[in-house]
Amino acid sequence: MLRYFLIAAVLFPCSLPLATAQIAVPGMGNQTVLNGYAKTIRGETLPYFSIYQDYAREALLTRCTDGNKIIEWETAPVPTGMTGPYLYFSWVAAHSTGTSKGVRHFDLFVNDRPALTFTTYPQQHPPAWSFAAPDSTRLTFELKKQDWVSDAHGIAYLRVPRSACTPGQPLRLKVVGQAQNSPDWYMTFQYTFEEKIDIEPLPFLLHGESPRQPLQCTVLHFGAPDTLYVQINGAPEQQFVVQNGAQTFETPVTAVSQKTSLNVTARIGNRLTVRKTIEQHPVVRREINLVHHAHTDIGYSHYQEDVAIIHTDNIRKALRMIEKTQDYPAGSRFVWNVESLWAVENFLREAGPAETQQFVQAVRSGQIGLSALYANILTGLCSPDELRWWTEYADTLRRRYDLPIRSAMFTDIPGLSWEVVPALAQRGVRYFSNGPNYIEAMPDGGDRIGSTLREQGDRPFWWKSASGRDSILFWTCAKGYSSWHGFASGAVADRGPRKIADYLKTLEAAAYPYDMVQWRYNIVSDNGPIDTTISDFVRDWNQKYATPRLVLANVTDVFERFEKQYGKTIPVRAGDFTPYWEDGAYSTAAEETENRLLSSKLTQLERLARQQKATLPPDWWYQARRHIILFHEHTWGAWCSISAPDDPFSTRQWAYKKRLLDSARYEVTRIENALLTDAPKPAFFTVFNTLPWSRSGVVELDWPGTISGDYGLFEDGKQGRPVPMQTLANGRRIFVARDVPANGQRVYRIARVPGAAGEWVVPPISWSADPATGAVHRLTTRSRQWVKPEPYNGLLHALYMAGQNPDSFHRSAVLHSAWSEKGAVLQRLRTVCTLAGTNEVVYEISQYSGLDMLHLSVVIDKKNIRDKESLHLAFPFDIADPVLRIGVGDTWISPEQGQIPGSNKDFFSVQRWLDISNAEAGVTLSSPQGALFEPGSLIDERPQHHGHKKWLDTNRSSSTVFLYAMNNYWHTNYKADQGGRVRFDVYLHFHGAFDAGKSGKCGAETAEPLLGVWR
Repeated sequence: MLRYFLIAAVLFPCSLPLATAQIAVPGMGNQTVLNGYAKTIRGETLPYFSIYQDYAREALLTRCTDGNKIIEWETAPVPTGMTGPYLYFSWVAAHSTGTSKGVRHFDLFVNDRPALTFTTYPQQHPPAWSFAAPDSTRLTFELKKQDWVSDAHGIAYLRVPRSACTPGQPLRLKVVGQAQNSPDWYMTFQYTFEEKIDIEPLPFLLHGESPRQPLQCTVLHFGAPDTLYVQINGAPEQQFVVQNGAQTFETPVTAVSQKTSLNVTARIGNRLTVRKTIEQHPVVRREINLVHHAHTDIGYSHYQEDVAIIHTDNIRKALRMIEKTQDYPAGSRFVWNVESLWAVENFLREAGPAETQQFVQAVRSGQIGLSALYANILTGLCSPDELRWWTEYADTLRRRYDLPIRSAMFTDIPGLSWEVVPALAQRGVRYFSNGPNYIEAMPDGGDRIGSTLREQGDRPFWWKSASGRDSILFWTCAKGYSSWHGFASGAVADRGPRKIADYLKTLEAAAYPYDMVQWRYNIVSDNGPIDTTISDFVRDWNQKYATPRLVLANVTDVFERFEKQYGKTIPVRAGDFTPYWEDGAYSTAAEETENRLLSSKLTQLERLARQQKATLPPDWWYQARRHIILFHEHTWGAWCSISAPDDPFSTRQWAYKKRLLDSARYEVTRIENALLTDAPKPAFFTVFNTLPWSRSGVVELDWPGTISGDYGLFEDGKQGRPVPMQTLANGRRIFVARDVPANGQRVYRIARVPGAAGEWVVPPISWSADPATGAVHRLTTRSRQWVKPEPYNGLLHALYMAGQNPDSFHRSAVLHSAWSEKGAVLQRLRTVCTLAGTNEVVYEISQYSGLDMLHLSVVIDKKNIRDKESLHLAFPFDIADPVLRIGVGDTWISPEQGQIPGSNKDFFSVQRWLDISNAEAGVTLSSPQGALFEPGSLIDERPQHHGHKKWLDTNRSSSTVFLYAMNNYWHTNYKADQGGRVRFDVYLHFHGAFDAGKSGKCGAETAEPLLGVWR
């Protein structure tokens, strides 16, 4: 935390460690109490809220999981000369109870000897507790405060017989949660009690004839009540009564127009004196716009069905608060922002006519703000069409209720596809409030966010599309969305001023150039409630302070006023905001790859319906798009999906998530069957091309039982030639449909085939597979060899990483290899391999008669493994001076250019294609299932950055890329393991000099293959 003032001189320490203090111990009278925490020995450390939030910020955490989760620490040394039969220790503690699912037991050890077992109960019963051992050791918990989910926070007191203590030595205390297969927890905070006096001028101005600034004294006092004396610049002392615990006091001083020194002396009785020279700075006038909302995680903190209930209830409570505060001063009337139209759709399904009209009026008046986005989705996994489906429900609301929806709220997720800009701008969305994940104690300021906040926090800019025709005003909140987490409704009155002061100091230290700022106000936690006290707090604040002025606002209102004042002067940026969280989706690679295929299929069917002028029920299309979007919503599962993967809270949430994919499959299949139903007695076969250029491609079909096996297909027309066909091992037939017209079709008639079915036309690519690994280790076309064999042994080589070190990976090893197809149309080599972490890996290398491409595929039969792991497909090309280009919409980016600051450099989200080439030649790769590629090196997940992954600041083009196929590196939300079979196809198109148009066509043709139907 940046300090607002400098200490010029300290004649006495400002904090004093307490060896002992006289405290009323619950049930044991007034006792001399020693510090119960002095030093950590071992155990998991977690940043967390405490009763002394400004001081005790990290805790040792144990859970009732497997009985092996140990936390251990030392107390202060036992003083010599103490009398009495017992010694008493105390520390800051907390335990789950509001979130607890049952009675939980924890074992306490003193100096490695079992002392006692203490028990916590769900639902705060009892609120305080005490447990004793036969030797009269006793542990007591005194409840001081409940947090936002009603978990218990307070002080633990330990009474120990003197015989168990050695003068001059600390006690070693250990707590272990018993094996109850539960994530319920107990915490000891890593905090040693100290007497403290902190003094600082707050960056506020009080109302009055002359400007005055409050000087705040924060006191942490232990023991009996005492008196605080404060003297400023030699003036008479002011007196305040201090109690046991933390408290603050304010006294006004004259505001200054330039930096000024204040000489302050503060003392608590005769035990602690602090003398400071404090720098008082001029107060910068600001307007803080509080954007009150609840983050929509469809799952994670609650079951998905309960999440819907929470957000519907929030809208109802917001409507009541709007009515209640209608007569409040401007800026303090209640305003609620709904960040997810999924929540609005759920609400409107239940609302009656009167409630619906009340809601519509609140939106029109600006007291309910609506984001245009249906949910918070992983945009790096989405096609451009999918990003347009994202705002479909906003269009529905505009048409149905004439609602103004001009802004978007995006929450928790760091990063967005560049294609978001035209997708939103062309649907009437001009403003974008970005609130990424925010955890102040983490080294990047958030969880797996890289440089997002460092580069973008409170730096609004115009984000321009690749075409230059569209732009949106994009503003990332420097405090993300969650800086108010841990505040229950009403807590802002007590803890808010301190938090506001700290934020203003941060803005000043960063030389923030604007007099207004947006600040997300999301209390409690994800899927949190509304704060029914916030209007009162803002009203009272603005009556007391001239600056900063607080405003309850919706996003559109904030951005409109900001644009009017600063819109012509803020920067303009163009490029991809390459996302960070899309890797988690490949913890369920089989499901994610299918959802991508369904998304592409639905886009293709939409085009086909337009070509055929076919009309299907609009709700069929909407439900299919909705379920595909919801599967890409960023919540994959529960907060404890990694720590307690078998808990029903985890397994049931994943089952719900998977049902979204099942529903999408059902809806897309229903549409496909309606548009492409085979005739029972066909007269001809039709191949459809849904893309706007003529093309050739492979068509695989079932041969009807009503047609004799010696019949085949002929090009349409009386003189049409027979089409070379091949019967596959699975009984289906395959042929190459050539020159199918743009946005059109080619019709083939059925007739008896005279003689052979055709001859193999040699493709212009020759290759061979490595007999040891099964990968393509030699490939020749265009008069050159394309594969760099070492160190990855060829193309499509599956590499398994057990752990997080990219320098240590396992290779596949061939079991057997044979031609599975070898005919006039298709020749395919099938190789079965072993690979660590899998039951088997099957490679297939396919070529098609006369087509200038190589089709590579791999089927991975994965074992269920919960240790950290990942799987990558290597593509090491031998291309000198390469440029790696990643397709984004109609343009491309590279590791060297095309990204805005804050983007992910470790791996790139690929919509349809990527290309590696130099000035003379190159190769375009396209994979319908694979969205993530790593340039040059494998992902490094080792915790090298203060215990967390270190994200790359730069990257560069490489002739080696890896398809990032599977991983379980996340510590929450995503699945702990994945088993079963998953398939990745990769198509290689070799070319001369790079042509973006041709690469784009390759990617589109891979995503939308030719469609065939019997008619």
